[in-house]
Amino acid sequence: MKRRPRLPSCERILYGADYNPDQWLDDPAVLREDVDLMRRAHVTSASIGIFSWTALEPEPGVFVFDWLDAIMDRFAASGLSVFLATPSASKPFWMSERHPEIRRVGRDGRREASGGRHNHCPTSPVYRAAVHRINRELAQRYGRHPALALWHVGNELQGECHCDLCKTAFHDWLRQRHGDLDSLNRAWWSAFWNHTFTDWSQIPTHDPSIDALAVDWLRFVNDQHVSFLENEIAPLREFSPDVPCTTNLMGTNRGTDYWRWARILDVVSNDHYPLHGDREDSWRKSLSADFTHSLMRGLAGGAPWMLMECAPSSVNWGQVNKLKRPGVHLQEVLQAVANGADAIHYFQWRKSRGGFEKFHGAVVDHEGGSNSRVFRECAEVGRFLRSLGPLAGITPERAPVALVYDWEARWALESSAGPKKGSNGDRHTEACVEHFRALRLAGLDVDIVSVDADFSAYSIVVTPALFALAGETAQRLARYASAGGVWVATYLTGYVDEHNRCWLGGFPGPGLREVFGLWNEEFDCLHDDERVRVIGEIFGSAGETVATEIVERIHAEGARVVATAASEFYAGSPLVLRNAWGSGSAAYIGARLEENGCVAFYESLADELGLHRDRLPRGVVRKTRLGADGCAEFLFNYTRHPVAVDVGEDTYFRVADGRSCRGKITLRPYDSLVKGVVPAPSVSFPQTPVSSSHELAPSPLPR
Repeated sequence: MKRRPRLPSCERILYGADYNPDQWLDDPAVLREDVDLMRRAHVTSASIGIFSWTALEPEPGVFVFDWLDAIMDRFAASGLSVFLATPSASKPFWMSERHPEIRRVGRDGRREASGGRHNHCPTSPVYRAAVHRINRELAQRYGRHPALALWHVGNELQGECHCDLCKTAFHDWLRQRHGDLDSLNRAWWSAFWNHTFTDWSQIPTHDPSIDALAVDWLRFVNDQHVSFLENEIAPLREFSPDVPCTTNLMGTNRGTDYWRWARILDVVSNDHYPLHGDREDSWRKSLSADFTHSLMRGLAGGAPWMLMECAPSSVNWGQVNKLKRPGVHLQEVLQAVANGADAIHYFQWRKSRGGFEKFHGAVVDHEGGSNSRVFRECAEVGRFLRSLGPLAGITPERAPVALVYDWEARWALESSAGPKKGSNGDRHTEACVEHFRALRLAGLDVDIVSVDADFSAYSIVVTPALFALAGETAQRLARYASAGGVWVATYLTGYVDEHNRCWLGGFPGPGLREVFGLWNEEFDCLHDDERVRVIGEIFGSAGETVATEIVERIHAEGARVVATAASEFYAGSPLVLRNAWGSGSAAYIGARLEENGCVAFYESLADELGLHRDRLPRGVVRKTRLGADGCAEFLFNYTRHPVAVDVGEDTYFRVADGRSCRGKITLRPYDSLVKGVVPAPSVSFPQTPVSSSHELAPSPLPR
């Protein structure tokens, strides 16, 4: 089938929000006012109908479209675009009660009550048929409507069901994957604890003592979600083949391998709520947000992607729901755009009067008008995004460094009883984010890629905690290094195969001892307050750093030792090693190094390879995005403090007030500067006050 455009055809950055007119059908004045307010906020688009199934189908087979007809026509007349949602994320009560089999069953065997959201059984043929039917009705009616720009398929699809339907489907999936029970028993090492299966019906959906089962179950659940999405999308593509389809992803959500999802979507979109909180380490959260945005760019194959949900102010579901400080909201939006986003949508447009999210941030507050601080700030964001139109459709240049993020390696590590779990039980993501931050702090730009990616164009490929490593993947990475690349692996690399069975012959496997020139004999898990000293010349004048959490006991077998442990009984044993391999090399970091030590390693490696590094103060980040005529360069101060930088003779504009600056300047807390784009003169965002010594000299905007 011919693929449609990856994003709605436009020459602008799309800007809008989730919009729920079905909640306001008894107040037509609000609905009329919304469109006027959207114009005043420079909104271009809205996601409509996400939780509106009962409003569309109040009883089986009875469809009511008059209210949606009016909304679609009003948007078209106003020049606004609609991301029309399919309503599968929340089941009608009449359907849930009439067909209880569409409700999920938990691990404890109990079927959920009606209500909630994101909780349908993905296997249920009844629910799949109902979803296909209403999607077909929507596609037939609105597939060629002038307001329709995008299909927003479902919402935050996730979770698992343990009902008999899913169990039977799991057994069928296992037959296809393994062929017969003997093969399955070997793959799962099921003789351990006498877990050998003699009939397919004996296999449960959950048994934490069989870690290979846990990984296969997550693969199955992921495939069920993909299949469910394909069922949803089919009628949409049948009746509107030129309208792209997306579903909003959720960053590094545990049970969803989004590399697989991205293959069936026309556009990658994501929901992201970073929750900075205005604390001393907020800048690290901003770098973590950069990681998530880079992951979305990777999922999109380098094409533009969409930030489908973010918050213009506070959320309502955090432990502490702080308002965003001046500059933070604007910076979060521009951060996404700098990383390749062609659309910025909020949750939500107008605050609900009741329900779970009545206090969740929105563009329009309960006051109902345009007088709120948040509305004014959103309007200025919309105004400025209009000036970024030349960037639409084009993404940042390829980075010199690729970092591999792999859901299956994560699942294998999480499912294994040991080594030490991460702070959230997710050591793989933790390691990936930490090494991404270290690379950015070292002044290197980074792409996030899958284990199946083409690595050849990258100077460095980093694979943090790639715990599960198939033989073919290991060979591809070894060939990349042999051809002249630098492969950097870390602790917890190559412990198990794709079935979560330990590799024999010594870690790292399979066959990578020779590539890295080392043998990882064993690992030491440290208490949270324990530190192991690590010494080496790469750590600068101090000559040392510390390791936390996990330290591997490594023997060099031809590799050059760069840093060693300097405390504990394994003092003197190698922890950071480099090994020549063909025309390139392989490096290994055998411990969770403190941030400064990890940054120093990448600075040394980049300088050795002659790679360009941005030499900026910690917490200040530069990102360049290409445009139709040149490029735009963004400079962000992610910290809550003023920071002095020298931008040379280039002219930057502070987005908050449109002032130009060059040379030695002081960035305000959460400041955002741009070069190559001139902000609109009327932009006037709320600003964090600083002393007069930190003011940028005002200068007229070029006309």
